[in-house]
Amino acid sequence: MGPDPALPQAGPPSEPGDASLPTAIVSLQVIEALAHAPQGLGVTQLSQQLGMPKARAHRHLSALREHGYLLQDPRTNHYRIGWQLYLLGKACVGRFDLMTLAKPALQRLRDAVGQTVVIASYSEQEVVVIDFLRGTSPLEISLRPGSHFSLNASAQGKLVLAYGPPALREAYLSRPLPRDTPRTIVAPDRLRAELDLVRGRGWADAPEELFTGINALAAPLLQAGGDLFGTLAIVGSIHYLPAAADPAHIEALRSTAAEISAMMGYAAGG
Repeated sequence: MGPDPALPQAGPPSEPGDASLPTAIVSLQVIEALAHAPQGLGVTQLSQQLGMPKARAHRHLSALREHGYLLQDPRTNHYRIGWQLYLLGKACVGRFDLMTLAKPALQRLRDAVGQTVVIASYSEQEVVVIDFLRGTSPLEISLRPGSHFSLNASAQGKLVLAYGPPALREAYLSRPLPRDTPRTIVAPDRLRAELDLVRGRGWADAPEELFTGINALAAPLLQAGGDLFGTLAIVGSIHYLPAAADPAHIEALRSTAAEISAMMGYAAGG
């Protein structure tokens, strides 16, 4: 983030838009305002709410978006909280830790399939790993929280495109699709057909589409109201997770995803 020309001066500030506030404090005020605006805010709305010039508000929004702390809706241009801020909040606040809350269910899934179990969130262009449990198979797949993958190349990303905001899907499909392996789907029409299949069956896979020799099976994690929170996936060698998915793996995955979604307030059929 570039330096803000408004340098701190002596004396306690009294208004959110006070030009004497340090850059870091203004950025935190921007984040706080967006945290209380689930539908997001535009530059004009934010500048009015915080009592600051639009140029200054835009500068902070752009910097925070560039570093992954905010997302921008391509349809409305409104800004909202992004995945990087979620990861930061997860590291700072332990009272509601999804991995801790869901750990028994995740362990049952891991023990049933023997593969690495991954919970991920998403941004406008990527899937972002929140946390994982290592598998028990001889070939271990290890990931790091914060790892990110292309939406079109990963099973988790296909779920985001299938279940996430339509504006996100259309914006992503309007750009050239990245290719991670020779099997990655890069033709928009073919990807749209794949997304229809994902929505119809309720799960996605990506055999050797992200990494050669690796497959993943993923199901959506839904929160109260039915919005997509993120994804639950099992990841392993193509030897253990072949392209022809084991129905037992799919059943265990979807059952666990439904259990975790219920923990977040999602009511199936509600």
